[in-house]
Amino acid sequence: WPKQTIIQRRHRDAIDVSNLLSEQLRMWSSKSSISVDLKRGVRVVATSACLMRSSAGVGVSGLDKKSYKFAYRIRVENVADLLDARKEPPSDDSGESSVEHRAVQLLGRTWRISECRTKNQKPASLLQRLLEDGALIDENNQGGDAEEERREVQVVDEPRTGAVGHLPVLGPGEVFEYMSGAELSTPTGQMTGCFHMASVDFQLTDSAHVGNPVEALSWASDDERRFEAKVGKFGFLFDDYNED
Repeated sequence: WPKQTIIQRRHRDAIDVSNLLSEQLRMWSSKSSISVDLKRGVRVVATSACLMRSSAGVGVSGLDKKSYKFAYRIRVENVADLLDARKEPPSDDSGESSVEHRAVQLLGRTWRISECRTKNQKPASLLQRLLEDGALIDENNQGGDAEEERREVQVVDEPRTGAVGHLPVLGPGEVFEYMSGAELSTPTGQMTGCFHMASVDFQLTDSAHVGNPVEALSWASDDERRFEAKVGKFGFLFDDYNED
């Protein structure tokens, strides 16, 4: 092939790769979050996906009222073994590594769900996202934020009922994962919160269901064994959002 043709093809390939990376970055950063508690050895990964858009009938204004249904997946991990991998873990009198006893129990959760309205919202390019994140400086717009209205529509404050009926005990390397959902009246939104947890002895504590006796729930709120594992903000995004 002529050299000029090869250059043009490589140029198109580079543009295609850039567009793909932009889309993947947009999807990941908008819909996901990873939070790590280094002290307690807990990592929480949250992701969301839009399930469907439906019509809820005609509102007072005469406009078609839309409803957006989202699913979100939460993955809670005990990563104490990973955090201690490069260390020489202390051993107890029995010769067992203390990391084996670094278990945590999920006691409950707190969520805050908000709807967001942004004028003429469009999927951002990689360049635009870098500008928004501050990695690059736009000389024509020194840090101006997009106009956005955010409204909190639901608060879930359940510090004693686990998640989906479970109060799991997680030893090092173990994972608890579940899915749930949310319904919004806007095509974009966000969710943030925390899990209420406790450090427990893996050999002495069993996983439970709501209604079972759970020793950690009897501990005082300021007991040093109790803690909150933060869940970073993650978004709800209807992918085909292109509304006025």
